[in-house]
Amino acid sequence: MKLRPSLRLYFLGAMLFLGVCMAIMFSALTVNYFVEGMDSVLRGTMVEVADTEGLEVQDGQPEMLLDFYVSSRWQDLPAEARDHFVTPPTNMFELNKYIIKDELFSPPSAVHFLMVMETKQGQLLYIYKSYSGDLHARLSGGPGSQFFWIPVFGLGGIAVFALLLMMVMRRVASPVEALRDWAKSLNTESLQQPPPEFKYKELNTLATIVHSSLNSVQESLDREHEFLRNASHELRTPIAVIRTNVELLNKINSKSPMTTKQLQVIERIERAGFTMSHLTETLLWLSRDESLSLTPELVKLDEQIMQTVDDLSYLLRGKSVTVELDTSEWQVELPATACRIVLANLIRNAFQHTDTGVVTIRQQQGQVVIRNVNDDIDTTMVNDSSTNDLGFGLGVKLTDKLTARFNWQHKREIESSGHRVTVNFD
Repeated sequence: MKLRPSLRLYFLGAMLFLGVCMAIMFSALTVNYFVEGMDSVLRGTMVEVADTEGLEVQDGQPEMLLDFYVSSRWQDLPAEARDHFVTPPTNMFELNKYIIKDELFSPPSAVHFLMVMETKQGQLLYIYKSYSGDLHARLSGGPGSQFFWIPVFGLGGIAVFALLLMMVMRRVASPVEALRDWAKSLNTESLQQPPPEFKYKELNTLATIVHSSLNSVQESLDREHEFLRNASHELRTPIAVIRTNVELLNKINSKSPMTTKQLQVIERIERAGFTMSHLTETLLWLSRDESLSLTPELVKLDEQIMQTVDDLSYLLRGKSVTVELDTSEWQVELPATACRIVLANLIRNAFQHTDTGVVTIRQQQGQVVIRNVNDDIDTTMVNDSSTNDLGFGLGVKLTDKLTARFNWQHKREIESSGHRVTVNFD
């Protein structure tokens, strides 16, 4: 499972990392300043000891003053000083340290300090001092109190920073999550309401942009649906006139026979009328709201199939196509109009795309299988969508829409010489 990055977690992690780094850096800086401060105090004390009035240090006669060992020669220093500091220091007033520790992070067990300086009288002196035991306790009045409180304050600072960061994130994230939930809940009705207040100016601007964009899209969809509905309704009248007049011409033809050419013209008009009627009904259904409810009716599926085949038989005129019907009596309760449109689309597809061959329609209970086989078809044309008209355009779209809406199992298969479609109305 792929983990998606979260802006909230990224910001929280980045800020916590920054806070921890700063706490560690300032803690280390505090320790460094503490040590340097102690060194500065000790260095100043050594200078004051060396400049003490009345202090006379002779060669071979070192002096002890305030536990500081003062000598005028290197060889007069204690053996432990010469052992720890192998060579005499040369830089004036530089504090040299030698620290003895049992472990890396443990307090030192002993520390040796050595400094060389020139007094006001111009005499060169070596000042040596050593501490052993709990050095921190002796210098700070407690067992390592400074080094105890430094990490305590550091960890406390990290905890306070994390708490404040969580509070800030909560105050910022809550309006953002509210904006997300509002955007997810938008629908046709809620788009009519103005966007709510999201506390921050930037979020309000974003909500306004989202609301305006979706409103514009919804208005475009509404205009398209309204156009489809109006156009489809307006087309019904001329279509009805065309089909009525075609029927009238057929009655006239029975009384006064027409020429073959006139009959062909009437047949073309009749086919165009059926096509336009089917297209109009399809457009009306495509423009309908998804939430429109349909009342189930008791449908005789075998009779509906035979009626649809009879209505669309004009598509096979002039073609060498055989229709094989295999149906059995079966009644099922379902939306009758939706069932009729699905069957009409599928049978129409089979009739339209078979020039010479067989169209087989088998119905067993609620399952309908429609298969068309072309005897002289170029197999490369079967998969070519550019040769398809209404049957594989709006008809396919409407069939998919209706079968998905009513949970009817629908399967299309492309074969070498045609198509095979299975629909289960149960």
